Amino acid sequence: MQQQDKNAPVEDIAPDPPAAPGASVGARAAAAGVAGTVETAGQTVPADTEGEPGVPEGAAEEAAEPELTPEEREAIHARNALIRALDAAFTDVRQRSYEGKLTTTARWRKRPVAPEGMTAKEFEAVLLEYLTAHEHAEAKPVMGRVAAPKPLDVELEGQELTEDDPLPELVVTDIALMQGKKATYLYSVALLSHSFAKALYHTAEDNDVATFVDVVRTESSTYPRPVGIDSLMNPPYLWSRAHTREVFGKVQEAGSFNDIHEVHASNGVAFYYSDLYLSEAQAKSLAEWAAVERQRNP
Repeated sequence: MQQQDKNAPVEDIAPDPPAAPGASVGARAAAAGVAGTVETAGQTVPADTEGEPGVPEGAAEEAAEPELTPEEREAIHARNALIRALDAAFTDVRQRSYEGKLTTTARWRKRPVAPEGMTAKEFEAVLLEYLTAHEHAEAKPVMGRVAAPKPLDVELEGQELTEDDPLPELVVTDIALMQGKKATYLYSVALLSHSFAKALYHTAEDNDVATFVDVVRTESSTYPRPVGIDSLMNPPYLWSRAHTREVFGKVQEAGSFNDIHEVHASNGVAFYYSDLYLSEAQAKSLAEWAAVERQRNP
């Protein structure tokens, strides 16, 4: 090997000649340019092999992102199709909530929402599994403001995605579920109040006694105020005065709702309240204001 001048610049040092046959493995590797370490000016440093001859074949390809297998690509496409179908269904729930309606899961048995290869009944089960597996709203009064997520296409606007890119998980934090005897009901707590959703639920379940008791207790505790007989003539109840009196009679006969009572304003209009939250005196005073005094002082 050529004697190195320790005082000479590194670049002026002549390179070593190729290792002779029979030389050590390390010497042959150094001569061939195999990745490892080289000795420079008395220091051992990693060899820079990028772009140099002698780099093991296939090393550059290993550093690059591997190609998807046909099975992986098929799985991504199937999942993306499901995500888009779920997004369409949850967007439908939000639109109907905005319109003051509940949505039953049976709705998608009649609408072409399910992805290809999945029956409507299977999609219904998958949607409920997806909802319960992700953070979602509870069917109860909401404290604070809740925003309804935008449709997926709006969220992804401006992003360059190929069909092989997995779509993100959906946000369902605003979707609440109520299980009834007749159906499973969904609504967005950001677009439909719990009290109205519950009224719709009881109405859909044809349980007038439960509807009446729930409305009276909710009004008595939340606002608080008694429920005027005429207020039940409005949506979603659409009850006549005669029907409301009939339901109140059933409530009294049941014997399980002893907190529900009736009072009358001075003009004879009936109001209903729960003594769990209002006294009789309070209920009468509020009924008088709503039926008589408010009319005189609009």
